[in-house]
Amino acid sequence: MNAVQPNSAFDRCHGRRSWQEQLLLTLGQSEFETACAELMRGVEQDYKPTLVVGIRTGGLVVADSMVRAASAPLPLLPVTCRRATTGAKSRIPLFRAALATLPRPAVDLLRRFEHRLSATARTHQRRPQMIDHGEIKVISEWLARRAARQRILVADDAVDSGVTLGTVLRHLRAACPSGTEIRTAAITQTLDRPMTRPDYALFHGTLCRFPWSFDAVG
Repeated sequence: MNAVQPNSAFDRCHGRRSWQEQLLLTLGQSEFETACAELMRGVEQDYKPTLVVGIRTGGLVVADSMVRAASAPLPLLPVTCRRATTGAKSRIPLFRAALATLPRPAVDLLRRFEHRLSATARTHQRRPQMIDHGEIKVISEWLARRAARQRILVADDAVDSGVTLGTVLRHLRAACPSGTEIRTAAITQTLDRPMTRPDYALFHGTLCRFPWSFDAVG
């Protein structure tokens, strides 16, 4: 299965880099929409999904943009799989405001350092993640009401260790009717060997700062 090739206008990766030098791409709203549309075009070259599932929260935004860029109307359903670092940052008062006071090189270094720490922890500890079983049931029931075999596309914003994506796939495969095909897509795969690889990825070895990121340029 062919992955989407990185866009040369965005991705300038030349060889292996240390974590301090890992490519960091800032996507404003227009660049983000362009990236999602390009990812959808790559998917549609050899796969025609009948349902798109977006992993909250960033993956659901990606999925929504991909659906709007699709060649034909597609239903969209969410699934929630919690990751500790995102929740922790959201509970820190004025976190975004504090980042805004720092010079951009310092913010970039913090982003790279946070990614290195969190990805390493998720890879080695492999702590179970909480998934919304009610949303999994909604997806399963939606599929059961269709006579024909369905093709699901699971979308996420970034795949780091692959723990979140793997957790979602495991629950979907257990709940979906026999014969359901599931493929995955992400804007970026940040690590070389995640536990679960997306079938389609626009960027590889690249960190992405999305419009909703805590350290996004305001």
